[in-house]
Amino acid sequence: MTCRTIALCFTDGASAQTLARTGAALARQHGAHLLGLHVLPDPVVHASVSMYVTGEILTQIRAGQRDTALEIETAFKAAAEAEGVTPEWRCLEARLATIGERLCESARAADLVLVMRPERDAAGRPQEELIRNAGRPVLMIPPGYQPGALGASAVIGWSATREATRAAHDARLLLDEGAEVVLLSVEKAPDPGEQDYPANEMAAMFSRHGMKATVTHRSPGESRIAEVIEREAFETGTGFIATGAFGHSKAYDFVLGTVTRDLMQRAKRPVLFSK
Repeated sequence: MTCRTIALCFTDGASAQTLARTGAALARQHGAHLLGLHVLPDPVVHASVSMYVTGEILTQIRAGQRDTALEIETAFKAAAEAEGVTPEWRCLEARLATIGERLCESARAADLVLVMRPERDAAGRPQEELIRNAGRPVLMIPPGYQPGALGASAVIGWSATREATRAAHDARLLLDEGAEVVLLSVEKAPDPGEQDYPANEMAAMFSRHGMKATVTHRSPGESRIAEVIEREAFETGTGFIATGAFGHSKAYDFVLGTVTRDLMQRAKRPVLFSK
């Protein structure tokens, strides 16, 4: 698999440099086109104070948004120049759509989408909308991440599901030839003498692509599944985690939470989400 278009979805100015540097480094490595996306949200005014908001105040709000967009654009283009790649910048207006909806419209033609991990106290709605609706693999970058070699190894959260299957194949966008891949199943291991055919067949797929794949089973015990995945990634020193995303209904996710949301809020290394 080749990665020829990488879309960077900027959701705030504070993390713009981290995302820009990571995306530009990946674009140089893969010889990819680098697209920067940012959305100016519609000014939101609480109903209780709407009668006091004048046109001048709305103009000031929009001016502040454009100043932030210019800061992001500057960081994006500087990172691209430093890596010797040609950037394409798009600053869009929401126009009654959500930020995530507008980002999805432009991100669907990309091979890979990059976005920053939301801070723990943030809702992360644009990130979630990208993962759920863009139809593309989304690589989420943790705050403070220093760009490095991602493709040498990966831990892939494995289960016999559509989402996990897509994650396994999408991970090949980032993996180098000869990469070491751990297919991690966080559930009871097969009984002795039994074969875990889906996982073993997926490992064989990676082997045919010149990679070294192993199947590992871990019992969650008292830990959350996301914690088990992160621990495995830390102990093996892998470059990134890949996992299927939001395999349940939105109602289930809201009430019980998901592995996806845990990783979105806490992962300390890049996570590739596939839906």
